[in-house]
Amino acid sequence: MLQAEGIHKFYGELEVLKGVDLTIQKGEIVSIIGSSGAGKSTLLHILGSLDAADEGSVQLNDVVITQLKGKKLADFRNKNIGFVFQFHHLLPEFSALENVCIPGWIAGRKKKEVEDDAKSLLTKLGLAEKMDNKPSQLSGGQQQRVAVARALINKPAIVFADEPTGNLDSKNAKELHNLFVQLRNEFEQTFLIVTHNEELASMSNRVLHMKDGRIINEQIN
Repeated sequence: MLQAEGIHKFYGELEVLKGVDLTIQKGEIVSIIGSSGAGKSTLLHILGSLDAADEGSVQLNDVVITQLKGKKLADFRNKNIGFVFQFHHLLPEFSALENVCIPGWIAGRKKKEVEDDAKSLLTKLGLAEKMDNKPSQLSGGQQQRVAVARALINKPAIVFADEPTGNLDSKNAKELHNLFVQLRNEFEQTFLIVTHNEELASMSNRVLHMKDGRIINEQIN
């Protein structure tokens, strides 16, 4: 479903990615682990079209996203890719429900349809009683669940998660791990996760080890 070939990235003289190849199938949870500076987050941002590679191509569901530009790229990203970051990036002035709805409204979907989907997601994620709460009225774990619901609102082909449990305590981290597995099992949702958390990595279908800008080995769980 996702295929990357020959991804190189330079920052000045520094080569951060040195020809990365990667394939992900629908319904897989794939984790990328490695020490700081290995290139994990840079690779994730390029695969998610948030950053551009200097060389190589990324293809998602037969669309070569490395060839898309401007509004076409933004529209494709919004409809096909979900993101969950270490810091949830919820908009503080909006309720949990509104935060989840925003990508759907940006995509031009009908207001009520988006709201119905958002309510369904928040209920499934255990936040039925918190829909009208602002982010400041939610715990860290609840805020991250809102961010997961927001990532899923447009039924993306893949969700990219960059250190999604890095800001959570162990209990909330474990609950988020289980949530990803549940979403994969129920909806065949595909995830690519950059993580330092060994427990989360162990729950993935595959673990890719990165070092010095390359994937050096693959572990199948």
